[in-house]
Order: sequence, then C-alpha cells, then structure tokens
Amino acid sequence: METQFDATAIATQLLYRESKYLDQRNWNGWLGLYADDATFWVPGWRNEDEPTDDPDQELSQIYHSSRRGLEERVMRVESGKSVTAMPLPRTTHFITNIVASSVEVATISVEANWMVQYFQPHRGERLVNFGDYELTLRRQGDDWLITHKRILLKNDLVPALLDFYML
Repeated sequence: METQFDATAIATQLLYRESKYLDQRNWNGWLGLYADDATFWVPGWRNEDEPTDDPDQELSQIYHSSRRGLEERVMRVESGKSVTAMPLPRTTHFITNIVASSVEVATISVEANWMVQYFQPHRGERLVNFGDYELTLRRQGDDWLITHKRILLKNDLVPALLDFYML
C-alpha cells in the first residue's frame, strides 16, 4: 500500500503533467492520463452556496461519463470545428493544496485547488477561472490514471466560452 506521502507525490506529478499537457496543447498526452471509463464533470450551481450533485438529474456545465466524450472535444478542437474557440486561448494552469484524502492499494482520492489564467488573442482579453478539483486515480500497471474528475468552477459567470483546456 502507498504511504500518504507517496500518494500525494503521485497525485501531484499527475496533476502537474495534466496542466503542462493542457498548456502545451498536447491533447494526446492529456487524454492518455484518463482511463477509458473516466468521468469528467463540471457541475452547475443550485444556488449561491450549493453546487449540483447529480449530473443525470441536474444542470452541469460539462459532463462526460467516459473518456470518449473528452476525445470528441479534442477532435473538435483539432479539426477547427470549434469555431467560437478559434484561435484557442493561451493558458497557464496553476495547481496547489494537493492532498491525497483517501489511499488504498489501487486507488487514490485527491483534492486540490486550481487556477487557470488565459488570454484570448482575438479579443485581447486576459481572464481567470478558479476552483477545486476532486479526483480519483486508479493504478493501471505501473501508471496511475484519472477515473473521475469533478471540477468545481467557483467563478461560474464565464464571459463566453468554457471548455476543458480552461479548467
């Protein structure tokens, strides 16, 4: 069984790698961090204090029940069919306060805070998104993959566009 320190180190390296892949637009590297059955969820807000908690029954800003949905988003970006996002914003991801909250032999539950600063070149705008991550990682051979990622967007009044690379 991994120790708390090892689990936190594993989670930290995975989150840092994910951030770097997104900032570098290394979409295949980013997708490779997700298990085939991974869920990716950005809940909406029920009111000023409570996010939604059921993606099947309540509003979500983004929800995919498998990696396939993420692959489709990447395909739209790569094909240029995501017209409203072109040119893509330049991003820098910041991850902090990474804590392995539950550690088992083959799974790690992780919590972290995040911020993404991005620049939209076609508008000349500098913007920021921020919030909390909750992840579950699963050991697959020698690697750890993301099987669940919940992204709580705390500034959810987004000016126009919201997509995976801005979270």
